[in-house]
Amino acid sequence: MVELYDIMSNKCNEGVLYGQDYEAEIAALFDRFSVNCVVTGASGEPLISSNTNSEILLNQLNYSMFSNDESVDVINKNDNYEIFKQAFPGSEDDYLVLLGLLPDGSIVFIRATLSAMEHTSSITNKFFLYMVLVAILMTTVFSHFAIAKFTQPLFNIIDITKRISNFDFEAKYTPQVIYNEMDDLGEHVNEMSTTLKRAISQLRTANESLKHDLEVREENENMRKEFVSNVSHELKTPIALIQGYAEGLQEGIMEDENSRQIYLDIIIDEANKMNRLVREMLILNQLEAGQMNMDMVDFDVTEMIDSVVDSNKINFEAQNITYSFINKEPCVVHADEFLVEQVITNFISNAIHYVLNENIINVRYDFVKKGKVRISVFNSGNNIAKKDIKHIWEKFYKADKARSREYGGSGIGLSVVKATMDLMHEKFGVENLPNGVEFWFELTLTKDTKIKQNS
Repeated sequence: MVELYDIMSNKCNEGVLYGQDYEAEIAALFDRFSVNCVVTGASGEPLISSNTNSEILLNQLNYSMFSNDESVDVINKNDNYEIFKQAFPGSEDDYLVLLGLLPDGSIVFIRATLSAMEHTSSITNKFFLYMVLVAILMTTVFSHFAIAKFTQPLFNIIDITKRISNFDFEAKYTPQVIYNEMDDLGEHVNEMSTTLKRAISQLRTANESLKHDLEVREENENMRKEFVSNVSHELKTPIALIQGYAEGLQEGIMEDENSRQIYLDIIIDEANKMNRLVREMLILNQLEAGQMNMDMVDFDVTEMIDSVVDSNKINFEAQNITYSFINKEPCVVHADEFLVEQVITNFISNAIHYVLNENIINVRYDFVKKGKVRISVFNSGNNIAKKDIKHIWEKFYKADKARSREYGGSGIGLSVVKATMDLMHEKFGVENLPNGVEFWFELTLTKDTKIKQNS
């Protein structure tokens, strides 16, 4: 009502309020504010009316101006108008009324039905309530998606850190389309993951290395203890024999010269066994420690084998061994002459000590591949048990301990062979054959040497 009054006052001042030219505009103004209005001059004639029948409005105007209705409830009042609530005789509704003067002195009467206003207010309140509910719903949905969009990178980072804590370093943060601070944090998490992965990998490597070193140390300690025990065991018997027979000679137990000579022979034989054991241990120690300097030369291995056999002829004859050198012919190889002689000596000595049945020992050459010759030493002894065959190259291992003691074996000879062939990077091995056992090793031929295949 106040807004309508102000508009009409302005139009009055501008001279665009009265007359037929402005009737449509004024009527639309009344409809817009949903009120009834009448404007009268000083003489009481209606100048403007929102109803075709202005009598009702004029009567209510007069009633408002001249009645002493005590039920009037004034709401607002100033020099230009007064707004109040009033009930008119003959009307079931109460009204909100604005009664005032326009700038030209005309009387303006504006009324609105309170029930209509309350209905409009109710509709408006419901509309605003619905609008608020829709706004809350839209805000909630929008906020959900907005928060999800902005917080998803954070949740991704949280998930990545959880995976990293479980040592899953493949989890990586992927930056968003528009780079922001969260992406900066994600990049730092990726760098932390990479650094942590590298550090743990290095730590694991160090732990594995330390574990390996401890195992090697423990293994070496066990080997040292075993070596000392084995050496003590091997030396104990010959020392005891030498001491016993020497004391017997000292006390003059044997009166005749032949008995004394037997004692001396036993002492010398046991001393030789001890000397051989110590020599083989020294050679083996040098080989395993890498302290043996190889002197690689060209030499005829056939001559070397003949020399070793000549030194063992007494043993062949003593045991009625039939010895043969198959496809015997010059064979020049490139190797360390001293080490190869040790291998051949050990193989032939081993064959002599274990030969049985037909008492046969054979040596032969075989061309196995380009530039390589395989030298084999066969004896007609019993086959080596499967459980022993993988251990025979170990120090002090004896498959037949009683027989080893019988011929004075130390259990080091084949270990020397293994260490020698490993040092020269050549192959070696042993095979059980139907009629005996064959030990073999390979050497590198010189370019001009050719070996005929044994049919």
